[in-house]
Amino acid sequence: MLESHTITTGTDLQKLIPTLNVGVSIFGGTQQFSLRGVRTGVVSYLNEVPVDGVLADQMLWDLSSIQAISGPQGTLFGKNSTGGAVLFVPNQPGEEFEGYVEGRLGRFNLREGTAVVNLPVNDKLALRIGARVTKRDGIIDNLTGPDLQAQDHRSLRVSALFKPNAVLTNYTTFNYAHRDDTPYAQISGSGAGTPSCPTALPACVYGASYANELAAQRARGIRTVSIPLDASQSASPWQLTNVLSGHFGAVTAKYIFGYQKNKDRQFTSQLSIPLPVIIGLNQNRTSLKTREFQLLGSAFTERLTWVAGLYASDSDVNNFNSYLLFAPVGTPHNNNTTQQTGGNTTTDSKAAYAQGTLAVTDRFNVTVGARYTQDDVKTAQFGYSPGHVCNLPAALPSVNIATCTQRIAAKTDAVTYNLSADFKVSDDVLLYATTRKGYNAGGFNPNINDADLEVVRPEYITDYEGGLKADWSLGGMPVRTNISTFYAKYKDIQRTTSLVFDNLIVTGNFNAAKATIYGAQIEILARPVEPLTLQASYGYLHTKYDSFQNALLGDVTGNSFAQAPEDTLNVSATYRHALPSGELVANVSYAYISKVAYSDDNLTTPGNIAPGYGLVDARLDWKKVGGSAVDLGVYVKNATDKEYLLNTTDRTGRFGFDSRVYGDPRTFGVEIRYSF
Repeated sequence: MLESHTITTGTDLQKLIPTLNVGVSIFGGTQQFSLRGVRTGVVSYLNEVPVDGVLADQMLWDLSSIQAISGPQGTLFGKNSTGGAVLFVPNQPGEEFEGYVEGRLGRFNLREGTAVVNLPVNDKLALRIGARVTKRDGIIDNLTGPDLQAQDHRSLRVSALFKPNAVLTNYTTFNYAHRDDTPYAQISGSGAGTPSCPTALPACVYGASYANELAAQRARGIRTVSIPLDASQSASPWQLTNVLSGHFGAVTAKYIFGYQKNKDRQFTSQLSIPLPVIIGLNQNRTSLKTREFQLLGSAFTERLTWVAGLYASDSDVNNFNSYLLFAPVGTPHNNNTTQQTGGNTTTDSKAAYAQGTLAVTDRFNVTVGARYTQDDVKTAQFGYSPGHVCNLPAALPSVNIATCTQRIAAKTDAVTYNLSADFKVSDDVLLYATTRKGYNAGGFNPNINDADLEVVRPEYITDYEGGLKADWSLGGMPVRTNISTFYAKYKDIQRTTSLVFDNLIVTGNFNAAKATIYGAQIEILARPVEPLTLQASYGYLHTKYDSFQNALLGDVTGNSFAQAPEDTLNVSATYRHALPSGELVANVSYAYISKVAYSDDNLTTPGNIAPGYGLVDARLDWKKVGGSAVDLGVYVKNATDKEYLLNTTDRTGRFGFDSRVYGDPRTFGVEIRYSF
């Protein structure tokens, strides 16, 4: 399915998975998954280990599967989560010598090469080695600087599968990626009217030239900007994983180790005009070490299957942010001119979990799972105004003004669970019901002048889900359906907002809201005739805040969640036609996403809401051309050249415009693959 839909980036996945939405930063790289409206608690996994989003996005090749699991997780494996998990599973080394070389050429001077080889060293050890290089010119013309959204990606994967005997298995994987791109463009100028001082703050600094530049941007359209800046973004993530398994009769023991590091840097303008209104430099260095021990087994003549585990992770995040704000043209970017924030945050997480499924009868199963998680979070933050003047609140006990450092620590813990039951009506029909509780650790509010607001409490979600999985035969046509409905109560939600505290308005990240989520998903696969496969999925999602107070905006209870479109629809048709030598495979797909907000403040700020859109993709492959080992393919994505948004921010209040990130225009290309 990944090949037939030309899945090359994380944003492509929302074309396949109902209620999945992928948020895109203007800096690119890190993408934020949202499942069923929950965006702060979705964990990505690569090789059974939690993974940084930058690395996952560049390793979408030579995969055996991608799976999205909705709802709170943590009683079966890995890290606790409130929103779900996305599992990326690479192909493992096999017993045969084989591989492939693949090339792709496309619009905007796209050039991509992939090579993978599987090497069985002997009957106990096999290796799989692969690499990919992708280069593409920018798709946003920049009149006064480098074109934006250009790509220069390199990635490498080396894996080894060692089976010294019938008991032990060791699977080791090393993933490395490097990107040297230009960032996404935030297109300015979509607001109505002429911005003026004091309503639009930049007009107070730049005078009439500010309105003139915004008007010029409107005239240029959405694919051309004028940013006289050497905008760039780079990242170098890598990951090492090792899974050691021992099979001892009815019990299997697993030890899962992961270590990853990432260093990234972004330098860009948050406007698309040649004025230094907001110029940002962001640098991050992160590391994550995970250890997990599992025992899996069965009992009572396999009527009970169970898993128990211990999980630990150590996260270390260093960040530095430097912003040039409302500066005169020509101002250099340095300590004397910029606002600077950053610091170091460490998170040590430990957990124990267990889950068992009991076959009460041959058709009725009951599952019970529980998890205890403890998080120890520490941070040391700094803050400087232009001139390198410390701006931390000196009166707080957590602040050392001499070193301009604020140190905060918090420990949180929670018990979460999974209770479910399923019943086989027949061999082809399964009914199920489940309820789960999820937990997301708390955080901090550095640079807020009140000790009572420094620590943010955890957030919790409890969901209820019921569904049906069935295989049918309609007039001889095989049909597979997955139908589910869900309902969730979400409390102590962590949101950036403004509150009144001690008669003062403070802005930060608070436990500001509670909400109710409900919806439904349906997935259908049918084969009307043997060569034709039809697939369709639909997701309905209702997300509204039950309470949400904002000191500046008042009661914003009716706002929808960000990254939570009400309707998502995916439809595709695949037709296979056998040739005397080879096979033709044609695929056409349509993906629709209804209007979606990109900020939790969207009732009174329509510029934070992106309109709905539908995309048409198509692909044609000739497998084993002329009976050879060569495959040829052609594809088109966004065939109708639809203009659509990946992000939008309403800045009409202070800046006089909306800021928008647009998705790719029509792209097309040709692929050739030689397998051996």
